[in-house]
Amino acid sequence: MRRFMPRGLQRRHFAALCALLLLGPGAAGLAAAQEGAPKPPPVLPSMKGETVVVAGATGRTGKVVVQLLLAQGAKVRGFSRKVDEARAAVPGVEWIAADVRDPKSLEGLAKGADRMVIALGSNSFSDPSNKPEEVDDAGVARLAALAKAANLKHVVLVSSAGVTRAEPGEERFAKMMYGVMTAKLRGEDALRRSGVPYTVLRPVGLWDKPPGEYGIALVPGDPPISAMIARADVAAVAVHALVDPAARNKTVVILNVAQRQADGWKSAFATVPGP
Repeated sequence: MRRFMPRGLQRRHFAALCALLLLGPGAAGLAAAQEGAPKPPPVLPSMKGETVVVAGATGRTGKVVVQLLLAQGAKVRGFSRKVDEARAAVPGVEWIAADVRDPKSLEGLAKGADRMVIALGSNSFSDPSNKPEEVDDAGVARLAALAKAANLKHVVLVSSAGVTRAEPGEERFAKMMYGVMTAKLRGEDALRRSGVPYTVLRPVGLWDKPPGEYGIALVPGDPPISAMIARADVAAVAVHALVDPAARNKTVVILNVAQRQADGWKSAFATVPGP
């Protein structure tokens, strides 16, 4: 655990780890039903030859999304303010010079594309201009509008668990997280209003575990759950949702669970109620 992580977040991380390890087949009636889904994985359309726009392709989750899409034969289009650095960090991508905070630079981003994954995240700590309202809110809204205008088949947004339960606090970190969460919720709402087919994923705490080490559960809505999920597993669910008809217009919390059943989660979108 990094030393600069706020003490309160350290406690939540530890609690989440305990919750993950203690999850049993009937834990609060949540994860087990999803993870133990008896139906076989659905047969999904191929994305081979399609173009998928990945917003946040240089991020830790976005990089895995890119890898999974390329492995399926899809073409990936990304954008960055620093194209040369992005090309070196994430090869195999069609890179466009653009900034989600600059609407004009995004023109043409979705032209000729088929689908989109939005895995953006503001970080005003490292860049004061990288504000939640410009990235998580207005930035997502801009991308959703572009997707609608280009008639994309599906957009998957990686948001966050807890967006509907954010409360302002007195400490700097609490205030910052409140701003991030409320901006993410507004971004979600903008995507829903856009009219483009969508899936909103609300991952719980993120950690850098190998993919498939734990099972994956999908839980409707935004219930209070202390748990973690590997970024690689978030990426796998995002890529799956792009082509699963059962994921259309649905919002789910996603988390790792201790029981591992390969591919059990892939049929779970069919059990999730729609909007």
